Amino acid sequence: MSFKFPSFNLQSLQESLAKVDMESISKSFQSSGKAVSEYSEHLKESIQPLTSKTQSLISAQLQQVQQLASTHSDTNIEVSDLPEDYLILEKNCDLLLKLYTDLIQYTNSTFGTLSYDYPPGNSALNKIKDAHVGSLLSSKFNQLKNVSTPQEMENILLGTKESETVETEVVTLELPKTLYGKLSEIATKASSDFNETCEPLSFALLQISSAYVQIATARLDQDKKIMSELNHALVQILNEQFIKVTELRKRVYGARSDFDLLRSQTGEDEENEELIAKEDDLVSSIEVAVVEMRRLVRPSKNIDLLKVFVTVQRDYFEAASKSLTGLLADLDKISISDEDEE
Repeated sequence: MSFKFPSFNLQSLQESLAKVDMESISKSFQSSGKAVSEYSEHLKESIQPLTSKTQSLISAQLQQVQQLASTHSDTNIEVSDLPEDYLILEKNCDLLLKLYTDLIQYTNSTFGTLSYDYPPGNSALNKIKDAHVGSLLSSKFNQLKNVSTPQEMENILLGTKESETVETEVVTLELPKTLYGKLSEIATKASSDFNETCEPLSFALLQISSAYVQIATARLDQDKKIMSELNHALVQILNEQFIKVTELRKRVYGARSDFDLLRSQTGEDEENEELIAKEDDLVSSIEVAVVEMRRLVRPSKNIDLLKVFVTVQRDYFEAASKSLTGLLADLDKISISDEDEE
């Protein structure tokens, strides 16, 4: 008999291992009521690369599996065949490890970075602009949420004394450093520029700005959920089940190696108790590993994780669509006089 071993692409698996600090992730996003600026800093500090300890452990395990699998490859010792379903499960575990580490790496580098869609530009100039425009937008946006009459809306828009009094009572928030946060900032600045010369356009821009803040905030919520619900689960599985399964695979190849070596020394002696014990150990190791590998690659479990990812993205796009639909309806209601059109 001869063994046919699964091919292990150890280098690609090692290179694909992302880094996420599981303890930090588990403590993430506990205070949902914090200001956007605090939240963004917390997001950056909470998502750390997969601990080097875990990366080293998985890499070392895979190296040991590969070494054990080829123990007698350069000798005349006959190598026993492993069951086909076992080999298929091993291959699927390796593929799943690649999928998990890719997901962790790319969701981490995207959704773990607050400004991944923030427009590029002169950072020094943007800081100067943000200091004023961010405060202006946050103040007006908070006031607009509480208006009940057209007159109140006009007071906020035109910057009357009444609105100035209200502004002193509003706690300003930092604009989210996102694409829609930036677009909101642009619209707010333009609204302020037009508030004395073109009231309808100024009002429209302010409504656009307010809706875009909602979309920017919804994007932050999406990112938070992806990191805390998806990535956290992936890292847990990587740190617990993958390590356990790889250890069981090591035992299988170790037991196989011991059995084949003893068989080469004793021959096919069916009455040899030591050989029978080694064979039983090999069979038992395979059975235990198969149970755990099936549990790891179970389709329903992994599809549920993907559904978490898709659901969070769907919720964000639905929230954005709702905000934009409402915005279009509000823009259609803006009254434009003949004088404005001249």
